[in-house]
Amino acid sequence: MSTPSTALGLKVFNRTEKLERLLESVPANAYETVYVADDGRTEERDHLYERSWPFDLELIDLPYDAGLGVGRNAIVGALSEEYLTVVDSDQEVPTNVDILARQLEARPEFGGISGLLLEHGRIQGLCHDLFEDGDVLIRDTGAKTATQVAGYPLVEFDFVPNVVTFRRDCLEEQSWDETYVIGREHLDFFVAHWQATDWRFGTCPAVLFPHHPGGGSEYDANRRDRAKLLASKAYFREKWGYDQVVARGFWLGTQSVDKPLAILDSDLPLPTWLEEKVMDARDVRLRIEAMAPTHVLRQVIQR
Repeated sequence: MSTPSTALGLKVFNRTEKLERLLESVPANAYETVYVADDGRTEERDHLYERSWPFDLELIDLPYDAGLGVGRNAIVGALSEEYLTVVDSDQEVPTNVDILARQLEARPEFGGISGLLLEHGRIQGLCHDLFEDGDVLIRDTGAKTATQVAGYPLVEFDFVPNVVTFRRDCLEEQSWDETYVIGREHLDFFVAHWQATDWRFGTCPAVLFPHHPGGGSEYDANRRDRAKLLASKAYFREKWGYDQVVARGFWLGTQSVDKPLAILDSDLPLPTWLEEKVMDARDVRLRIEAMAPTHVLRQVIQR
């Protein structure tokens, strides 16, 4: 089987040192082109963009803080390859990343197949399926069975982690909503496909992307901005008509904008109406934290 044409693409805000580590990790001959959509202070990374690499580095210079959706869609617009591996700048590309494209070749009904994250020695995934209970979106997963595809395991999910090789046809049919600046953009993407397309998604546990989360003060402030996160959630709920979003359980990991709720017993989960109330209370706390000065917030929490 011939190797399909595949590019690497990522959106960058800052974290220059992490971007350098990612670019240096790209396996030889894995990609002819790496697309970098930069919506930060691009001049801080000029030395990387002007450096000689064993691939063509295509810089897409975006307006400041344009957001992930704008950046990802700009990459899709520039894409000429058949497949696109999407990563973040705080990750590394494993030497066996080509497995994902080979599995896509073997399963044409799949729009994207991800690897998993290797973070501080632990494997993380956040993989799950999507369900509806009335006007509540449920993020949950149960027992899964892997199938062998192109000689490696493949597990199907509705939502997979952000280390995905996508089929270009899939992204051209349904890409990212550019309204989002931070928060909910990944969930929105997969809900859009779940609602409106026939593409399927899965993860290959044999492909592990090293992950080095975190960044400088500017990155952290932007990534954890409660007002932005609340605005993104409000927009997401209004767009899809959900009263609330409830996370019950993810496959490999719990680090998410929706932290999974604990269950009373494996045979006795919380009812949806109670989960909805708990999430409402979490949102109220976020609103208070977004509005209150830091020293006032600290006093409230201590009480």
